[in-house]
Amino acid sequence: MKSFHIYAMAFAIIAMPTITAQAQSDEIRVTGTSAVKKNPTSDNPPKEYTALGNSLYECVYQYDIMATAKSGETVPETYSTILQIGNNSAKFTDMATYCIDSLAMKPDADGNEIAELTNKRNKKEFLFTGEVYQNIPEGKTTYTDIVIPNIVEYEEDFAPFEWTLTEDTLTVCGYPCMKATMTYGGRNWEAWYTEEIASSNGPWKFAGLPGLIMKVSDDKGRHTFTAVSFRESAMPMGKLRNINIQKTSRDKFLQSKNYMEEDPMRRISTESISNITVTANKSILINGVPLIQRPNGYTPIELK
Repeated sequence: MKSFHIYAMAFAIIAMPTITAQAQSDEIRVTGTSAVKKNPTSDNPPKEYTALGNSLYECVYQYDIMATAKSGETVPETYSTILQIGNNSAKFTDMATYCIDSLAMKPDADGNEIAELTNKRNKKEFLFTGEVYQNIPEGKTTYTDIVIPNIVEYEEDFAPFEWTLTEDTLTVCGYPCMKATMTYGGRNWEAWYTEEIASSNGPWKFAGLPGLIMKVSDDKGRHTFTAVSFRESAMPMGKLRNINIQKTSRDKFLQSKNYMEEDPMRRISTESISNITVTANKSILINGVPLIQRPNGYTPIELK
């Protein structure tokens, strides 16, 4: 398969449980038992993307979560996400990840610019960390996400939903939509799809309806995806090759993800930490994996 090469800017750190950080101009040097600063570009091996073809359309979704703060107060969170729709597959990510991938897959990609965007993404207040590949490989949905200090990935059947179609109607993003309902992941969902767009895809894992899913929410109002823009596209879709991805099952992923996100700093074991990187904007990488700070805690989209 065709590969695209990028170079990332980072510091390689051999970490101990106790470390200190020292600012030097526009960089942060982490000191511990041993610290080695690498050349911003040429000393790093290239990262590669596996080409998944070009998208035909793109749909931008506003993803709203009603989170529960430590005080018990309900707090709204708003994320920007995007669905790239190809011939027979689709990719769903955070908008910031989409921008990084789009830049990185250019032949003349600038490693410093990519590193800067990556650092900014990792410091976003609200970041959707998952990457969802619908019908990739064929007949499967591949889900990649962070379970600190690892990147994990699992496959499940593509569109394993038992939709019930109704006659209810709603206009979303200027498109007439019909309603469908189903239960998945411990939540009851209602979706609005439009037959005016010939795609069975939708945000996150949602798919399998006779038209593009424009809006979907659970019956408690905790998670809502709403289309805010739809456009034609010819942007390449790619999947980052990462030899350190840990393969797992959906059940094991949910168990470890929901457990770790409750209190990641307390639940991560020191034995699992091999290195720590602190960037100039103070984002933290553990074993090369970003530690995402969630101001209102974690609101799982799947309960079981």
